[in-house]
Amino acid sequence: MKVAKNVPKKGVDKMKLSTSVQMREMDAKAVEMGIPDIVLMENAAIKSFFELKNRFDNLEGKLVVAFVGAGNNGGDALAISRHLHNARANVYIYLLADPKKLKGSAKVNYEAVRNMGIQHSVVHSHQDLSEQIIHEADIIIDGLFGTGLTRPVEGVYRDAIELINRSGAFVLSVDIPSGVRADTGEVLGIAVEADLTPTFALAKPGHILYPGRSYCGELVVVDISTPREVIDEFEPDFVALDPDQLQLKQRPADSHKGHYGHLAVVGGSVGKSGAVIMASKAAVASGTGLVTAVIPEPINTAFEASVLEAMSYPVPAYGGMFESAAIDEIVGFISDKSAVCFGMGLGINDNTRRVARAMLDVDKPLLIDADGINALSGEAELLKKRNSATVLTPHPKELSRLIGVPTQEIVKNRLSIVREFSSTYNVVLVLKMADTLIATPEGKLYINTTGNVGLATGGSGDVLSGMIGAFLAQGYDPTEAAKLGVYLHGLAADIAIEEGFTYESLKPSDVIDHINAAFVELYQ
Repeated sequence: MKVAKNVPKKGVDKMKLSTSVQMREMDAKAVEMGIPDIVLMENAAIKSFFELKNRFDNLEGKLVVAFVGAGNNGGDALAISRHLHNARANVYIYLLADPKKLKGSAKVNYEAVRNMGIQHSVVHSHQDLSEQIIHEADIIIDGLFGTGLTRPVEGVYRDAIELINRSGAFVLSVDIPSGVRADTGEVLGIAVEADLTPTFALAKPGHILYPGRSYCGELVVVDISTPREVIDEFEPDFVALDPDQLQLKQRPADSHKGHYGHLAVVGGSVGKSGAVIMASKAAVASGTGLVTAVIPEPINTAFEASVLEAMSYPVPAYGGMFESAAIDEIVGFISDKSAVCFGMGLGINDNTRRVARAMLDVDKPLLIDADGINALSGEAELLKKRNSATVLTPHPKELSRLIGVPTQEIVKNRLSIVREFSSTYNVVLVLKMADTLIATPEGKLYINTTGNVGLATGGSGDVLSGMIGAFLAQGYDPTEAAKLGVYLHGLAADIAIEEGFTYESLKPSDVIDHINAAFVELYQ
């Protein structure tokens, strides 16, 4: 698998994400405003050609094999082939569509290719594909399917993709790798593994969501002269997170710790003290004025020995976990705090379930994580009684327990499930995955673009919760707090890897140690 780049390059609105239907609507508006479809196609082709040219010192003599499908994506590939031919590359085109059935701009470009004498042939079966030519290719242009693909790839198209992926050539996929569903990132049986994917006007969710993200190689958003007005008026349902959307509040020179909130981190149990320790350390490193961990008394010594910059408030425990008798004391202590971060390392029994229900009554911004979510399993309706801001940070299994939907279904249908959940229960939902999603009650979905597989270890979620809780305590609204926490958490992990940590050795404490570096990069 070729390495995916996390963030699209170029394009003023590179982080607005358009579904396939929305993109077709924008193209139609452009045509209505007087920009012919053939102009849009030519711009897509010439911009893609120049992206390719920028990566090769000299295209003259390069063997280029183009795979052309029936739609506009195939038309783009035909137009790119024209420019490569003019650059003196040796171009051979495989048409996996009947030329007589090509329409509009794609037909115009086919006629141009034919009149220019560029070699081409129509593919009816696997036997029509020369494995030798494909194997010897320096560059392959993938124009088989565009953003409208919704069904599994079969037959000769599958054969072609298998040959492309075995070729060893530099692969440019036009708009999106063929086989990737543009709206979800789903791989429809098989997909082209691209080195470069120029996409047009706006990126698509499938470029940013896994597994599609792993197939794009370098993703570049290119301007094809879609009118500025069309882009500006487009309000996306999907947004890829990037630094331009994140605004840190300025800190006056005469401010003090009281200006930056007091976060209560409520959780922990015997055997799971590390969860509240890491959440508290992460909160301190993320700018909170004061942090106090409300924890069962038996883990207080471990906490105080590990965290010098935060305070602790131990309460009576039974069996190493919070007991019901301590609920009034816990609620009383946190009632004047700026925000509450609850659930990490909590443990599950009848007592902690009662504590979880009591947390919902606290009229403060509240983040619920890990066992805090598990303690509410099957009782999601209780979230509706909340009057203050609420952020939930489950992974798919925890969300499964909460709402009674199988984990596999959550992963498969995560876009619709998280949006519906967030809207129904009026919470900001952070679904922790490789492509972490942030869903807002207003129906907006943010897809994170930072982070790496080194975060796939116990404790990473505790660090994230502490960071988001820190921003809640500093007065950020829940959506902004989630965006900042998620983005900076992943960025800290990325910086650690860049500095020499391996995916295998990266620890949550290493991520905490790199939070400052993430802030520095965000400020730049």
